[in-house]
Amino acid sequence: MVRPSSLLEIKTCSAYQLDEWLAGVPDGPTPQTQWYLAVTGYEHANVAALLGGNRLVVHRVDPRSWHIRLDDNPSLSAAYIDALRAECVGLWRRRMIEGIWVIAEGAVCDMVDEQRHVVDELPPMRRYWVAIDYGTANRFSAILYGLGANDRLYAANEWRPNS
Repeated sequence: MVRPSSLLEIKTCSAYQLDEWLAGVPDGPTPQTQWYLAVTGYEHANVAALLGGNRLVVHRVDPRSWHIRLDDNPSLSAAYIDALRAECVGLWRRRMIEGIWVIAEGAVCDMVDEQRHVVDELPPMRRYWVAIDYGTANRFSAILYGLGANDRLYAANEWRPNS
């Protein structure tokens, strides 16, 4: 299968929105395009708008240029924001609170917090196991788990073919 090099989002708009589109991608399509980039894994998108049926405007969009946090919404009360902060952890906190649209597709555990659950160095291991997903519908994967001397379980390595 041939995969395109970027995502293309196409909009049709009134000619009265020309100034808004000349300045960049307006606020309305921005979250939608950001979400598309997050779930597809594309590096960038081209957002095209046909304005008034006769003028085409195209913007190249890089997802790293957007960082819309919950705090950036002035219409939300502090109590509501605090309640969401207490409720959202891991993947959902990064998305909903911090505005970082990480890919959720295939995430087994959406509660992973990289600050707490990812280490730079593994401790000495007392025992190892290998978990294998032989992949009938998806590709093969093997994960090496180790029980550390500190009685914590670590995913020490993962192998998947690059096909």
